[in-house]
Amino acid sequence: MRGKPARGFYSEDELKKHKKGKDYVAKKLAEQETLNNHEQLQADRIPSHLCYYGKKEWKRIIPLLKELPIAELDRELIETYCMLHGSRRRLEKDIQKNGETVEFYDEEGNLESIKKNPAYDMLLSTVKELRMIANQLGMTMNSRLELAVPDEEKEEDEILKLLKG
Repeated sequence: MRGKPARGFYSEDELKKHKKGKDYVAKKLAEQETLNNHEQLQADRIPSHLCYYGKKEWKRIIPLLKELPIAELDRELIETYCMLHGSRRRLEKDIQKNGETVEFYDEEGNLESIKKNPAYDMLLSTVKELRMIANQLGMTMNSRLELAVPDEEKEEDEILKLLKG
């Protein structure tokens, strides 16, 4: 990762290395500047509606997110992420307590059927949603790499994918 700028920002000199001309440099610098046009994330106060685990996650991720170009516009997404994190923790506890399956017995005590615990499906959908939001906020390795990889390298990757079929 040496030579790559932090937070996906490029200096004018680094952009000139792309050899795509002054228009390309001006466009990229303008794109980067638009990230600074939005109000900075004000996350000093933890939202009161979050559960215990959601508040704990808020405290953990906010210092990390402040290093990324996250704006006040993203607050709702961050709150949703923390809320889902709390839900995931509660669902995991439910599954630990009751198991991944639920057994149903008839009146005589004979095992009638075994069904999947509904909390298990809820957990899976919560994890998928968490992953999607984390990706949008730059909280996954791949999404952070996307910020750091210059367009030229992305284009080369796309061309290689097309060639490989």
